[in-house]
Amino acid sequence: MERLDAGRGRALLATTALATILLIGGTTATLAQSSDTPNAGLVAPPADTVIPPPAETASTDTPKADAAPQPEAPVKAEAPAKAEELAPPAPAVAATVAPEAAPPSPIVEAIRKQLADARSSGADGAALAAFYAKRAQPLWVTETGFTPAATHAMTEIARADEWGLEAKQFELPAAPIGGDLTQLASADIKLSLAVLKYARHARGGRVDPQQLSPNLDQKLALRDPAVVLEKIAATDKPGDYLTSLHPKHEQFQKLRVALLKARAGDTGPVPETPAFTAIPDGPQLKSGSKHANVPLLRQRLGLEARAGDQIFDAELVEALKAFQRDKGLPANGQLTPKTRQALNAEAPRPAAKPQSLVPKLVLNMERWRWMPEDMGAFHVWQNTPEYTVRVVKDGAVIHQARVVVGKVGNQTPVFSARMQYVVFHPEWGVPDSIKVKEILPYLKPSSDDLLGGLFGGAFGGGVDTRVLEKHNLRVSFNGKTVDATQVNWNQVDIRRYTFIQPAGSTNVLGLVKFRFPNKHDVYMHDTPQRDLFNKEVRAFSHGCVRVQDPIRFAEVLLQQDKGWMPDQIRGIVAAGQTQEVELTNRIPVHLSYFTTIAAEDGQIKVFDDIYGHDARLAAALAGKYVPPEVVAEASPEAPVKGKKGKKRPVTDNLW
Repeated sequence: MERLDAGRGRALLATTALATILLIGGTTATLAQSSDTPNAGLVAPPADTVIPPPAETASTDTPKADAAPQPEAPVKAEAPAKAEELAPPAPAVAATVAPEAAPPSPIVEAIRKQLADARSSGADGAALAAFYAKRAQPLWVTETGFTPAATHAMTEIARADEWGLEAKQFELPAAPIGGDLTQLASADIKLSLAVLKYARHARGGRVDPQQLSPNLDQKLALRDPAVVLEKIAATDKPGDYLTSLHPKHEQFQKLRVALLKARAGDTGPVPETPAFTAIPDGPQLKSGSKHANVPLLRQRLGLEARAGDQIFDAELVEALKAFQRDKGLPANGQLTPKTRQALNAEAPRPAAKPQSLVPKLVLNMERWRWMPEDMGAFHVWQNTPEYTVRVVKDGAVIHQARVVVGKVGNQTPVFSARMQYVVFHPEWGVPDSIKVKEILPYLKPSSDDLLGGLFGGAFGGGVDTRVLEKHNLRVSFNGKTVDATQVNWNQVDIRRYTFIQPAGSTNVLGLVKFRFPNKHDVYMHDTPQRDLFNKEVRAFSHGCVRVQDPIRFAEVLLQQDKGWMPDQIRGIVAAGQTQEVELTNRIPVHLSYFTTIAAEDGQIKVFDDIYGHDARLAAALAGKYVPPEVVAEASPEAPVKGKKGKKRPVTDNLW
């Protein structure tokens, strides 16, 4: 009996222990629902889990039958079930701490050390150091040598000459020997720096144009070294990325083709210079004249040749009138000296041999790197050495005309802007440079004029205002008209005075002015000096661009911008009133300086380096002394001191 009671006691003790364990488990499961508790990661056991009693309560000598009575068995089953109802299994909680970044490879550690030890690394070195501060694996090497990407990049850099660059300017690494960390790190750094240098040179970074001349007002579109490294790291063909940085302009691509042919030793026949008939000097000819030059004139104008016929007939008169109208000359049908000059000015230049073009091609390819990457689907492109302006739409030239550009000492600058206004019958406000250099010398009293010297013109003596009268210039100060004869021009600042030439047939801007605001105060306009367009060299202005056919130029621009028809524009011109038309869409205007361009048929045309920019750019690219630029010259028409009592001449073509 005692044995039985003892057995029951032990069973009761085991049951109590089991209940206690299950109760604790249920409580723990409940706590697991709160992520704020220290035990948030604990999870209650599933309901069907059997938890054995503690080892010390088990009885190895107790018959199996002794454990058979099951009056409290349901309690064992209910306890875990109730615990599950109170606290269902909690999901596993994600780690809140981010895993540590992968440690840098030994090669990267060596790269970081070498970059840190570098005395002067510049912007490229700084960008590379920042790049590797976040990168765990080298860009170009492994323990066994160069990666395929490294080979791809070096192959392209070695071909730099094919793009008008110089391959010798890029220091490429030699293959590292074995697994030497120092050599591997050095090779990786050297290639990275070569890649960054190539990316800069491809975008025109060899020379800053503004350092060559203030008239080369162009901003380079260089790539951020950090961005270049990111792009390079994201591709397995880095050479393709590097070539993508070169200009996409059609002219650049054509010049490159010509460069490849020239450097490959293209010995093909030099294109023949087109036949041209020049008109020799001789007397002025008109209808009815008989002269040996008449047959040559007929041939020059495309008329049927007549052997032995030296009579200037009506057919020749009409053909010559048409030529004169096209060139802006008086259409009188007579062979005057100016007409003869215009006829001979169109003589073609001899074609250059391909090999001799290499230096010019390289210089002008470099200039295309300075141009805006996107010139605009519709834009105006003026090229100073060519004395030509074009209107380009979707890559096709839809209008082309001759222009007059700035003199050597008054260069037409190189820059890009946006046209905002077309002004019909404009007034002209004299710029400060002309006031100081070309008007003030006339207005200042001459030392030969006693009254002028003593009184500065206060009593009407000494001030020569014929220049103002000749060019119909009104003078004002602070908006009020002044009498120029009553101003002591020796003591005042002429730049504070306003000189205005009203609209009219003698206005230096002609019938139309095209404004694209810029810091150079340069614009395009018409001119009453039409004969200048017939000259082969047309550098006569003070920097602005004079357009040969301004009405047609305006028609093309306004038809694109406003849909206006030519009759509407010619009606505005005929009205004779000053009218400023603001463009709805700003039209990109690019004033450029290319001494070599590719014609439509691929033939290369070469133009004179009128401002000497070729020589300075070539010297800069070669790392040599850059010759100084020609400074603004005194006007050839500026007044000079004459003999006492004689007045100084005032010319018609002062501006």
